[in-house]
Amino acid sequence: MSYLTNVFLRIEEKARKYFEKYPFTHAFIAGFGVILFWRGAWEIADLFHLGPISSVIIGCLMLGGVGLFIQTFVGNAIIIKSVEKEKQTEKQTEKEVKEEEVTLSMLAKKLNALEAKIDSLKK
Repeated sequence: MSYLTNVFLRIEEKARKYFEKYPFTHAFIAGFGVILFWRGAWEIADLFHLGPISSVIIGCLMLGGVGLFIQTFVGNAIIIKSVEKEKQTEKQTEKEVKEEEVTLSMLAKKLNALEAKIDSLKK
């Protein structure tokens, strides 16, 4: 099984590199692949005469069994919120750095003025 997996992964990697040059063709073929996959899954469910409730229950159990249930339905929303929060934090940090630069610049000017006054008093 491991050998078959490695062969499949190598083929997939080569295909991915090849199709980087042709994104439209890649998307088109991928779209058909996804549709055919789900059509096949639908047909298999029909062969077993699965109703909507049993399909939902079996689907939830399968997704939960491989650790994808939460990730599939909740994970993307959490990831998107996390990225948005990071962007907001980055903007705030950038703003704070600019404010600190202005403050440090003003403090440097005042310090230079004080040094000049001290030097004039010493003379």
